[in-house]
Amino acid sequence: MARYLLIFLVLLLNNIAHSKEELEITADQFTYDKDNTRIYATGDVEIIDKQFKLNAQKVFLNNTSNVLSARDDVTIFNSDGTILKASKIVADQELKNAIMEDNFLYIPSKPFNEKENYLRLAAKKVERRGYYWEKLDNGVFTACEICFNKEKNKFDEPLIQLRARKIIHDKKSFDVKYYDTFVDFKGKSIFYLPYFSHASPLVKRKAGFISPSFLQNHYFGFSTDLPYYIPISDYQDITIKPRFSQKKNPALFVEHRKNFFNGEILSEFSGTIENRKNNGIKEDKKRGHIKSKGKFDLNDNSFIDFQIHRTTDRNYLNTYKYGYQDTLKSFLRIKNHRNFNFFSLESYLFQDLRQKVNQKEIPKVLPRLKIDLNSNKEIDSMNYETRLELINFVRTEGNETKKFFINQNIFYPTLFNDGTLINFGVHLNAGIYHIEKYENPKSGQFEFSEFKSVFYPQFTVELTKPYIKLTKNYKTIIKPQFLFLKSTPNAFKRKIPDESNVNNFDLDYFDLFNRNRLSGNDRADSITRFDYGLSFLKQSILTQVSSKIGLAQSYQMGDHKYLPKNSGINDKFSDILANIEISPSESINLNSFISINKNDFSIRNAYSTLMFNVKETYLSINNINAPAVVENDGTNIIEGKNQFSLAFEQRFSEFWSFTTSSTFDKKDKLKFHDINAKIKYEDECLGLSFNWRRQYTHNPEDPTSNSFLFLFSIKEIMENDI
Repeated sequence: MARYLLIFLVLLLNNIAHSKEELEITADQFTYDKDNTRIYATGDVEIIDKQFKLNAQKVFLNNTSNVLSARDDVTIFNSDGTILKASKIVADQELKNAIMEDNFLYIPSKPFNEKENYLRLAAKKVERRGYYWEKLDNGVFTACEICFNKEKNKFDEPLIQLRARKIIHDKKSFDVKYYDTFVDFKGKSIFYLPYFSHASPLVKRKAGFISPSFLQNHYFGFSTDLPYYIPISDYQDITIKPRFSQKKNPALFVEHRKNFFNGEILSEFSGTIENRKNNGIKEDKKRGHIKSKGKFDLNDNSFIDFQIHRTTDRNYLNTYKYGYQDTLKSFLRIKNHRNFNFFSLESYLFQDLRQKVNQKEIPKVLPRLKIDLNSNKEIDSMNYETRLELINFVRTEGNETKKFFINQNIFYPTLFNDGTLINFGVHLNAGIYHIEKYENPKSGQFEFSEFKSVFYPQFTVELTKPYIKLTKNYKTIIKPQFLFLKSTPNAFKRKIPDESNVNNFDLDYFDLFNRNRLSGNDRADSITRFDYGLSFLKQSILTQVSSKIGLAQSYQMGDHKYLPKNSGINDKFSDILANIEISPSESINLNSFISINKNDFSIRNAYSTLMFNVKETYLSINNINAPAVVENDGTNIIEGKNQFSLAFEQRFSEFWSFTTSSTFDKKDKLKFHDINAKIKYEDECLGLSFNWRRQYTHNPEDPTSNSFLFLFSIKEIMENDI
């Protein structure tokens, strides 16, 4: 049967001159009345409008009353992505007002496991008033996929669904309200609610409760967090999370987010008043924290950022699980970059939460000015780098330092036709210091207020020559590397305070070829040395299979007197350093840095990571093996470490998974830091997780104990990050 196309110009029809909409209609057959005010279309009818496309077998249009009636296999594709199916619909021609029977509405949702996903809303009868209000009689809502059972020759009941006598969908207030509601699990009612509501699936942000979390541990007993989300505007929202517990007073956590045209601010606050006993007397203790950070672009080249991070006491963040860190950092920074030049004005405050650290000795940086000027990096040409730093360290107890330091670097790199690169460098370093209240380790005297200066030049020569071989399947690169550094004894001047703490020195493969292997610029390598190394890379062109091995060592023209005794570079020859990165297949990866004692070839330091990722199984093993940092007088500065971190994840099926992790030390005996285990179920509409954690801690408020955390998430109703 031939198909017919009708451009239905509503503007030309009788009695509806106020409408300016056009409907494009195709069908197998059209029937008109003599006045052309009514049209009856049959056979694969398709109506196309700016807001929707309607398919049906039979459609009746009455242009006098502006009524559209469709039946038999009615499907409407709306411009917002929703799909409506019904057996019968009577509506105005814009579908603003309608009555629908046997209605099924499919609402697009975020994909699950990379598969397209829809929310489903069904009812025996639907009444629509305008674009913004709908009433569903005997309605059902589910976010679950409905599967067809071939054995039973019918669709299975969804895992979770809501059935209600009446459902009101208010698109102005973005609410879905349920009356006389049953919560069904696999078709069986497990819970009844006389009234229930949640945010409309058509809105991305709506005020309401977020899925709660439940925790059981030694300090709180049984506790729960009940978060409530409030969108203030399209660019600002807030989450309020009260905590109620069996043993402690309520606590409140507030999270605020705001976006601006040129930046953003993220803030969190928390607080509680604990009832405590001090010498048998009850007293209230106020506890809490604040963390606020933001960043704003001033123009294309400049920005300002800040952070405020403080807490009332050492143990609060750890006890309340609000993101504990050893050191809390607050700062204000203004930064600018132009071409290769960088400028910054910064100030820092620190709060150290470690038990053995005296907070009064922690420095305040008020302020710090950094200027970094660079020429274009060019071959066979002079390249310049100028580093300027002006900084003021203030302490409640201990020395205070004001410093102006300049570092001028001049490089001349030359690249030969065979790939050989030689880079000559001249480095001039100078600083002026005003030092107060300083215990001078060199003279052993207390210096109340002194001006001091330092100047030391350095000279470097770098040489690299890669050898490359390409085959059909592999790329092979062998690259020897050399660095010669000529320095002066004045570079390591102990009469000046070391604000960068060179005792944290850690020699590794990548630091070996740095001009200054110490942090900061208060102390630098004072010994002339020669670094040499060889790296080997073999990489598959077709896959991720690769092997990379690097070996390096340093020869020094003198002995380091003040670095830790077992740093690995105290003698003429340094330890042998190796860096290993091996991926024998796309599922296995090994990274390891090793420091080998040059005398007996024993391993001094080793930092290793081994990862397996085979189908549904993931395993990660990390090891840090380092000796104690020992001063020349034999005093231990940092304890030795042989620490392991294990992480394992196994996915049993599409929805079920198990993860576990642990961190522990293995010296004379096994010493655990923590053990975690979690089992999780997550499908397209429902999520559940149960987490057990045993933490071994020195926090006196939260000693070694078990914590149990239960989370659940019902999609589009009460979601949570499980």
